[in-house]
Amino acid sequence: MKKHVNIFLALAVVLSFTACEKVVQLNVKNDEPIVIINSQLTNNLEKWQVDLTLTQPYFDQSDITTIEDAEVTITDSDGVTDTLFHSGDGFYQTRALKKCEVGKSYTLSVKYNGEEYTATEACYYQDTIDFIKSYYLPERNGFIPEGYYVFQKSKEHEPDGDFYRWRIIKNDVDMVDTVGYLLDDDEFRSTGFFNINIDSANPLKDIDRGVYPRPFPLNFDLGDNVRIEQFRISEAYYNFLNGFATQQQRAGTPFDPPPSNPRSNIQGGAYGFFSVVNISGKEIVVTE
Repeated sequence: MKKHVNIFLALAVVLSFTACEKVVQLNVKNDEPIVIINSQLTNNLEKWQVDLTLTQPYFDQSDITTIEDAEVTITDSDGVTDTLFHSGDGFYQTRALKKCEVGKSYTLSVKYNGEEYTATEACYYQDTIDFIKSYYLPERNGFIPEGYYVFQKSKEHEPDGDFYRWRIIKNDVDMVDTVGYLLDDDEFRSTGFFNINIDSANPLKDIDRGVYPRPFPLNFDLGDNVRIEQFRISEAYYNFLNGFATQQQRAGTPFDPPPSNPRSNIQGGAYGFFSVVNISGKEIVVTE
């Protein structure tokens, strides 16, 4: 009899919770869409491109809304203006191959739906990468796991106040999803990815004493083709990428930073970023 009573009590508890269950329909207000602008000019010869889309409701992101009827121009500090044409799917391009020039600034203008959005960035000077090399790091080191690594050596332009990003491309694949955004300023140039104090004639001569080049944070295999690109970027773009990376690291815990949009450099109320970067790159094949 006691067993039956326990079963009835358990059923009663389950039914009580079931009876209290209620489906709550969230009535989330959908604001007017906001323009999103993404564009990057480089010192590589290529077509300049601007990507225009609109924000979407939080609970309805089934399709990306592109902008196909905007007026888009880029004007340099000498007053030369390029009008971009719509090439499809919200992309606007120049007809000719272009590249940014050190010392010049560039202003993007997007006119859409009666509004104008603008942003200005400059192309900054940087010293080129001297070389990149690979090496095998033995197990006896105290900080980095054993394996094959790649490092670069390069000078850093004086004075202080420069900002950089590095991109690793392994076997034609951009490794940003693996290593994230590799960002640094020049405050600690002697201990950063520049490896300024490493002997270029014999960079691994002190490895037995635990003094070795600072490698990029990725383990490679023999035969991997690796390209390193060093971006000289603006402080505003550095802060934007830092903010974007912080939001990507949210894990849903109480210790996460509050959700927010990275600070855009686009005037007029749009999201996104217009950047101008100077790129220096070199590549190697990983060997013993």
